[in-house]
Amino acid sequence: MRTNANRRIAAISSPPKEAAASAILRGAAWMACAAAAWTAMTLLVRDLSADYSAFQLLLMRNVVAVVILLPPAIRAGAASLRTHRLGLHFLRAVLSYIGVLGLFFAIGRKMPLPEITAISFTQPLFVVAMAALILKEAVGPARWRAVFLGFVGLMAILRPGFGEVGIATAAVLASAIGYACANICVKRLLATDTPNQSVVYFNVLMLPLALAPALFFWTTPDAHDFLNMIGIGLCGTLTVYAFARSFAVADASAVMPFDFLRLPFSALAAFLLFAESGDPWTWVGSAIIFASSWILARSDRRVR
Repeated sequence: MRTNANRRIAAISSPPKEAAASAILRGAAWMACAAAAWTAMTLLVRDLSADYSAFQLLLMRNVVAVVILLPPAIRAGAASLRTHRLGLHFLRAVLSYIGVLGLFFAIGRKMPLPEITAISFTQPLFVVAMAALILKEAVGPARWRAVFLGFVGLMAILRPGFGEVGIATAAVLASAIGYACANICVKRLLATDTPNQSVVYFNVLMLPLALAPALFFWTTPDAHDFLNMIGIGLCGTLTVYAFARSFAVADASAVMPFDFLRLPFSALAAFLLFAESGDPWTWVGSAIIFASSWILARSDRRVR
């Protein structure tokens, strides 16, 4: 009797392993969905970039996101969007604009998609470094070692002194830094504002930023290309949503490995559609960067 009672108490006090495993599976599925949507977006950008500028493609992505996100926000009422930190929201929009523009520009310059994907994995490394420098967060030796490891992986991809580091590579690095700075803004915003406010303001405030330069480089698309531009917006919005859902249902350290699916997805698609073959150093460097990102995710979990 005593043993049965103890079993019942243990079952009540600790979550079932099946539930935890189910949460990880759902988180992994959302992360795989985000990886697939991100890959589809990059393929559409690569396909359209021969005829349309990165400015125009970014604008279309932003317009679609606003059309999707704004109506539910309006229905929720003005109170749900009330904020006293509009300046910080605007700064986040500017930094995110730089992040997306750098990514689209590099894709348009025919930089190999696996290399673009691998360098984009450096974003968490920049976040840690900037959190220490800007937010004055305490970053322990273990996290600094993970950051150092990640930059070793980046050097393996770039191989300065052995290969040319061109403008497209610089654009991807600027994109990763832009996204990292935007995430620092999000960290501060979420101290007072909701995630929904952050997403809505980010897209709405980016719209005029994207519109002005796009007008100077505008090329009227035909029906087929217009649908593909809408596809860029849908895939971009789905990527953000699925990524957020993945972290909402499971721990980051459990689902982070599935973000690495972006690399084989993009490598396979680039080979089949554009006859691009991956550089072995890209795989070596990206594996090192991924390992450092996973270590950072595990470190965050222990801190929490």
